Amino acid sequence: MSATAAGTQLLSLPAEFLPAVRRALAHGRDPLDAAVLLRQVGYETGESFHTALEEWLAREGAAAPGGLPPEEFWSAFGRFWESLGWGSVRHVQLHPGVAALDCEGWTEADSAGYTGQAACHLTTGVLADLLGRVAGSGVAVMEVECRSAGDGRCRFLFGGEAALGEVYRGMTEGLSYSDALSRLG
Repeated sequence: MSATAAGTQLLSLPAEFLPAVRRALAHGRDPLDAAVLLRQVGYETGESFHTALEEWLAREGAAAPGGLPPEEFWSAFGRFWESLGWGSVRHVQLHPGVAALDCEGWTEADSAGYTGQAACHLTTGVLADLLGRVAGSGVAVMEVECRSAGDGRCRFLFGGEAALGEVYRGMTEGLSYSDALSRLG
């Protein structure tokens, strides 16, 4: 266990820990129930990740998350996750109301335990809470690509609830997320 300069305790765990937690929760459960549980756990830990991010930024000599220009924030955000060993994160603006976080080597994904579907539910919850705190309002997050599903990376869309709801609705109609995004106008 380690502590940041301001005292937030961070744990060092083997990278296999997160996929193992997902598999254990999914065992004997409806997959949707397991996903909801993991997202809730992630959401409930988002505040701690936000605090750790603020402390990390302070140690790096940077302003608080809300005080950085977007390019600086997203660059620092990626370095923060890499420093924790989760993988690399790159911000991509896809639409005025929807952006993506492209995550390479994301530790929650389990490419060896191919599930055929997106499986980074804990991350989805963490990002929803953490990004909402940075934005000062609710942020919806949806994973649309995942190494656990055989994709080359994990991609999380995020934005306002209405915009992501429209993207999700389009996907349930059989559209790709890109096509659903283009319908936003």
